[in-house]
Amino acid sequence: MVHEPLRQPDELKRYYRNEDVVQTYLKRRTAQPLNGLLHRRQIALLNEIVEEYRPRRVLELACGPARLTAEVRGVPFGVAVDASMPMLHVARGRTGAAPWEFLRTDAFRLPFKDHVFDLVFSTRFVRHFELRDRSRLYAEIRRVLAPAGLFVVDALNFETSYPARVERGLERYQIYDVLYRPGEAEEELTAAGFRIVRCAGLLRWFPLQRRINRLRFRAPRLARWLIGGLERLPGRWPQTWMLVCEKSEQVAGDHGIHDPPKRTLRASGG
Repeated sequence: MVHEPLRQPDELKRYYRNEDVVQTYLKRRTAQPLNGLLHRRQIALLNEIVEEYRPRRVLELACGPARLTAEVRGVPFGVAVDASMPMLHVARGRTGAAPWEFLRTDAFRLPFKDHVFDLVFSTRFVRHFELRDRSRLYAEIRRVLAPAGLFVVDALNFETSYPARVERGLERYQIYDVLYRPGEAEEELTAAGFRIVRCAGLLRWFPLQRRINRLRFRAPRLARWLIGGLERLPGRWPQTWMLVCEKSEQVAGDHGIHDPPKRTLRASGG
């Protein structure tokens, strides 16, 4: 029996409070050559943005066990929020004396004044919700962002992610993911009141890199070398886009936002 993927905010909160999920999260996201490369590229992009724009106040939504937080450098003051106290406990232990405060709260109702943050970033979070809830998140992010503040978010490429999921088995994906064709994520964010500053494709040769990743069991060093080498080449088949957006003065309104066609919308364990 195939169960519907988790997609409601309360369902996801319960999932990420599970102790097994908390304890295995970092390993799943960083240990394999492919996942490790995605992690490093996301960190590199965030550090580039911080260095270039010099935000004074930074907010991370759904920080989890500080996968990104612990490696983002040069932040004068940062707040990382999550709804899972077990995740926050791990996060605090990983960041040491870093200039981050950790807060358990609901990202849909942030306890901050308007126009507080110069940069908001989040990965593996916004994409887990359907359009109605994504729109609520966009509105809340705009509210806490300073004028011309930046929002960085990830989006999955349907053209590479969907075939890989079919091959692996759709039933293995427990959590909803919206999958976008090229241009759809940019349209959605523009309609929600953001101007696209940059769109970076990560895992640029995903179909081939994914197959090379299978070498990790027999030749992990070779797998890392080949996957990393492909990433240095201009690629046409990214698995993930990282979108850097600037807060616009106006919002197009709900009539300007359209959900992509229904596709496989599941993610493996968030």
